[in-house]
Amino acid sequence: MKKVLLLTVMSIIFGTGLSFGQTENAFEGEVTADLTTVQKMKTQVKTKNLLAKMILKNVMKKVENSGFYTGSYTTTTISKGNKSILYTPYNNSYTIIEKNGDQLKTTTYFPYIKKGYYTNNNLTEGKKQLEEMRKGTVEKTGETMEILGYKCEVYKVKYELKTDSAGTKSTTNLHNEFAVCTDPSLPGVDEEVLPGVKGVPLKFINNTVSQTTNDMLNMDFLMYIASVTKAVKPRKVDDSEFAVPEDIKLIDADKDAKGMLKITEENMKYLKKNKLWNEKNPDEIKIYDNLNEDWEY
Repeated sequence: MKKVLLLTVMSIIFGTGLSFGQTENAFEGEVTADLTTVQKMKTQVKTKNLLAKMILKNVMKKVENSGFYTGSYTTTTISKGNKSILYTPYNNSYTIIEKNGDQLKTTTYFPYIKKGYYTNNNLTEGKKQLEEMRKGTVEKTGETMEILGYKCEVYKVKYELKTDSAGTKSTTNLHNEFAVCTDPSLPGVDEEVLPGVKGVPLKFINNTVSQTTNDMLNMDFLMYIASVTKAVKPRKVDDSEFAVPEDIKLIDADKDAKGMLKITEENMKYLKKNKLWNEKNPDEIKIYDNLNEDWEY
């Protein structure tokens, strides 16, 4: 489940936006977008083994407190060639995406606490999962909207993914909406963002709900992300803009997942202690949070 959700988020933010295409990005410059996020997690430890229960509860508590954020904020993504860097203000983080063939390196660091982490992923399997997800129901609604003076066609996509492996069952529902523009002046306009649909999504809404269960644990996860592009600014980008500052200590999150959680938790505690964490529930959004309930956009 974690892998599926991670790939979904990466696809939305970096794969279907102006900032990071499926091929090397011809666009050089920066893109500004307004984002709204809502993330929730609920867990239930089922094992009767007291030691295992104590360990699981401790781990899941750290996961639940590792920086999930509810609110709206403005992001800036700088792109050049096969690199992008995303600045996220709510947790004062920088995320660098470097793509080399089917290899994707993601580095996230937090300047306040001078720490960060990186992961390396082979995209071959991830692409297969994403293609399966994209085979869901694609509906062209007939609606249009204007964003930055560009006309966009509205599409909705629904998909349900079920897995049952090694005693772990997972059901993931995705409800997505895209406002796609085909204006030839925009970067990435020839890329396929949905099956049979080429263009640039200047606005998207992603609603993901996942429920996972096994003999040890029940876990429900909800993620809502909405984005509207506010500005597209072509400019010359220097390679130094993608460099991690020398005073940042990085760890390999693939080898130390607990260390990654510890870093994100430490950063969140720093922000809250210094009254820099401004979280509030966004108004006027619909959240799909019941797998048995049909959801309308």
